[in-house]
Amino acid sequence: YSTKHTQTCTIIESSCGGLISSSLMSVPGSSRVYFGGTIAYSTKRAGKLLCGDEDLHDRLLKSTSAASDDDNDNYSTKMGSMIIDAQEQLSEETKAYIQSKVKWTQEAAVSYCKHMDTDFAIAEGGATGPTFHPAGMKTGFAVLAVAGRRSGQDDVEVLAQTLVLSKHGDRELNMRLYADAAAELCVMAMKIANPSIDMKTEQPDKDNVQTTNVTDKTYLDRSSHLRGDTDAMRELYNRSDAKHVIVKGSSEVMFGSDNQLSLHTMEDPVLGALFETDDAKKEALDDRTFLGRLGDEQTPLFALFLPENTVTTGSPYFANTRSRAPMLSALHNEIALTATAYVNWRDSHRFCTRCGSPVEFVQGGTCAKCTSGHMAWPRQDPSIIVLVTNADSTHAILARSPRHPSYLYTALAGFVEPGENMESAVAREVHEEVGVYVNHQSINYIASQAWPFPQSCMIGFHAKTNAADGLASINIDPNELVDARWFEKEDVYLAARDTDMMGAVLDRQVVETQQANGNWTGSLLVPSKGVLARTLVDHWLEE
Repeated sequence: YSTKHTQTCTIIESSCGGLISSSLMSVPGSSRVYFGGTIAYSTKRAGKLLCGDEDLHDRLLKSTSAASDDDNDNYSTKMGSMIIDAQEQLSEETKAYIQSKVKWTQEAAVSYCKHMDTDFAIAEGGATGPTFHPAGMKTGFAVLAVAGRRSGQDDVEVLAQTLVLSKHGDRELNMRLYADAAAELCVMAMKIANPSIDMKTEQPDKDNVQTTNVTDKTYLDRSSHLRGDTDAMRELYNRSDAKHVIVKGSSEVMFGSDNQLSLHTMEDPVLGALFETDDAKKEALDDRTFLGRLGDEQTPLFALFLPENTVTTGSPYFANTRSRAPMLSALHNEIALTATAYVNWRDSHRFCTRCGSPVEFVQGGTCAKCTSGHMAWPRQDPSIIVLVTNADSTHAILARSPRHPSYLYTALAGFVEPGENMESAVAREVHEEVGVYVNHQSINYIASQAWPFPQSCMIGFHAKTNAADGLASINIDPNELVDARWFEKEDVYLAARDTDMMGAVLDRQVVETQQANGNWTGSLLVPSKGVLARTLVDHWLEE
């Protein structure tokens, strides 16, 4: 509506860090109505950013120190009651801090609307986490205000204001939550400013929308019940619309972009260009592995395997699965890991493990059958990965193995031995690798992840040391680790932030490029999002 009717807008953000602005800028035609805005992460130090208005800076500073006693307008009263309603979960200090943001956003929205002479101004102030001030805060919040002029009036007023209370301290999720709430509040404010407006959502022209190979709503149906059905498999193998994830050697898959695989049909020119002859292409297609069917359309999906020496140039491109798959969307990550698991299993099971006879791959390539009739299926080796913290949860042990770059520290991990349960494996591996004893009662399961390098399933835990041990002395096993240390939570949070800025930090070239450009001068990074070790770290940071 704003772009269609040229209703101008400006934005001042705090904890959202520009996400509200970028959301508006992504709308076609936004340049006609959005002139720019301000990210004032620290009111005290952002004076020159606040439209150069010293009076506004002084008022905002006062509002952040404490809410004024004479704030009796409707919105302050309304917001105050909302805070009182939530008093069971908020400390008095936290409630006072939130109340200060009520006044801050009102002042900022009205002042920006007047100064920029726009129809609307959006102001946001709050806290995202995982660290908070006041210290007693455990979860995030944001106060949002929209100022503007009612239809036919010249005076600027706060049209709408809301408080968003999060249930956690996940910075990324909270920023998205606040930006979504800002969008809803804008709709409300526009309707208040002009009750006669029609806020219908305009649908995009589907003929001009470029879509990816697999939509976000698609899922992988593994269709295991079809693998032994010869007729069904023959039909699936012959489907012209079947998609293929292309694996080169045992460690690379074909990417279309940083977060999407490049999936192709049999007749796609990209797939055809990978083979020197039609016979080579036919042989590869005959040797495909059936991974399942995609989404409600049930499009067949196969893994197609290419030799290690396959040469390609340009885009799409091959990239290392271990370092790059975590950057993929959840579905494409699952597809990449599944295809990698099958190629590694096939490479290590050319002969029967019972009689040594050669095998052929049947049931869509998911079963190895030898000439004597013995059959075998892929297996996953259970492995534990654990983030160990002290009893007070202020520090965590992170370690570096010989295969990791010097800057990358991660959680402790190891295989589960025969006859051993997971909890015992956690305690044993921690003591073997770093010489620290954990409290068995503190061992908690967090999450799991397939990790086909070559054939593991990682089971993730948190564990704490005994309170009496404090920051227990670390004595590493030099055959397993290069280094291990206790790290403070704040240092790990900063490392996680830097990691998110760079992306695939397992790829040394990515980090070296950032260092060469002067974008990163630190010494500590943690695994990227999408890796189970990072899930454990984030879970701890959110406590």
